[in-house]
Amino acid sequence: MDSDAAELSSLTTAISDVAQRVADMAKRRGADPDDPILSRLYEIERALVTVERRLRSTARDLG
Repeated sequence: MDSDAAELSSLTTAISDVAQRVADMAKRRGADPDDPILSRLYEIERALVTVERRLRSTARDLG
């Protein structure tokens, strides 16, 4: 079980990092409100944050 908790922790960190990178990209592109990619980037960020929360919740349930 400890290895599962460690794996979940590692995945949570990786997803958090990816979410931050996507958010940073969206911020960089935010100067153009008509950018067709901007809304998709924010949608992806929200999805990743949701995954991060679910991973954290699952890790807590293991403990």
